[in-house]
Amino acid sequence: MKNLFTLLAAMAFYLCGSAQTIIKPYEIELKDSIFYQVQTAVFIIDKQDVEDYFKGLDTILPQRKYSKDVFRNIQFLHLNPEEVQRHYKMVSKFWAANKSNPMNYSTDRITLFWNDNETVLMPYLDEILPDLLEGGKIQVVDRSTNKRVQKYEMNFEEVGVKSYKIFKFIKGRIMWRESEVFVEQMSTVGN
Repeated sequence: MKNLFTLLAAMAFYLCGSAQTIIKPYEIELKDSIFYQVQTAVFIIDKQDVEDYFKGLDTILPQRKYSKDVFRNIQFLHLNPEEVQRHYKMVSKFWAANKSNPMNYSTDRITLFWNDNETVLMPYLDEILPDLLEGGKIQVVDRSTNKRVQKYEMNFEEVGVKSYKIFKFIKGRIMWRESEVFVEQMSTVGN
């Protein structure tokens, strides 16, 4: 009997761990958008969501003395508070001057963190992308069909001791995974 309870507990743990969530994006008329292209999809982000994020950072960053811990993106990992402040000033200046302009981003192009151009915004977009995707606040276009996705799924993967979100098309192809942005990829070379 004890073995049966152990087996049932293990099965319940497996089912909870492999659970997925189906997300249906809101039917929101996007008036002013940012197009963010990844390998398999194009994410259409409402600029108001980005504006709200920056308003929050305007408060949080000074309160936390420009700590890199405000961000999960690995690009901030090696920065000291002065560098975080300097980068944020660069992006704030860019955002204020260009938020009314069309914006298109692509992970197909190489971008440098300290570029003093439109790519300075990319780490911040990566930072808010999982929450917007999870909330259905982003319109998604499948690059293979050029059609808007009516629903997609969110799963989790364990990396070390943390869980990270993976967003997939319903047929299982990966759209975006948090661990690629929030975890430093390490490789080991065998002798």
